Amino acid sequence: MRRGVIDIGTNSVKLLVADCHGSAVQPVTETSRQTRLGRGLYESGRLQPKPIEDTVETVREFLRLAKREGAGETGIIATSAMREADNSRELIDALGQTVVILSGDDEARLAYAGVTTDPRLAKRDLLVIDVGGGSTEFTQGGAGGVQQHTSIPLGSVRLLEANPVEDPPTADQLAHAREVIDAKLRQTVLNGNWGEGSDCELVGTGGVATIFAMMELSMERFDRERIEEANLIQKRVSEWCEQLWSLPLDQRREIVGLPANRADVALFGSLIYERIMIQFGYAQLKASTRGIRFGALKGDFF
Repeated sequence: MRRGVIDIGTNSVKLLVADCHGSAVQPVTETSRQTRLGRGLYESGRLQPKPIEDTVETVREFLRLAKREGAGETGIIATSAMREADNSRELIDALGQTVVILSGDDEARLAYAGVTTDPRLAKRDLLVIDVGGGSTEFTQGGAGGVQQHTSIPLGSVRLLEANPVEDPPTADQLAHAREVIDAKLRQTVLNGNWGEGSDCELVGTGGVATIFAMMELSMERFDRERIEEANLIQKRVSEWCEQLWSLPLDQRREIVGLPANRADVALFGSLIYERIMIQFGYAQLKASTRGIRFGALKGDFF
């Protein structure tokens, strides 16, 4: 059965149309557009008119595209920005469609379900990290399924808005950003039962992890197989962070593998992965191109 899912995120709206058979999800069409729905949210508590307008227009266009691609049904999910905004109803009313606003726990479970649509990872012990614009999800599991999961308010857009930087950022701003992320990790997951230096493999899903792999491989075009074969050691992740933070925005936009419209939020998204690797004691990061959209289509979520 061919189905679609549209994911309204804090930074981007994404579409996946796939042929779904049991737990297998075979992509047919994937696309995304940055609407920066979370812009201004963390200061005001409200979604702003222009991001709402851009997001509604994009979702409508993606619904038409999914129909042209033969999707029998297309569900719409939304994540951190819609979950936190006082006026989420404005976007839903303007859209005129049913939108499932995911809880942080929903995001964590769906991210893990999506990653494990890759048969190479389905039975392995994993710690799956999904770094988004407004939140980061942690899900640990193995052959027996999900063991624990959580979501914390730590994301690339949230950090960018709360910690404005110069162009290029200064060394002090980089040091401060690392301290802010470390403090949030200590307040949340590092106080839990997640362990340090776990035997689980660390898998990153979502845009930032994909960007890391594409930069490391100097990839100009998306290639799922190559990206999912990539492994980044902690030293390379830190080197990429140092490079990103040393360059002005215009030069970051020229890096092969880094989409120009993500060159600002990549500063903080990359640091979240670096700090997780260091604080948890992981030497290696594997990238997965499958996440909550794959997870939503894997079963009977809608």
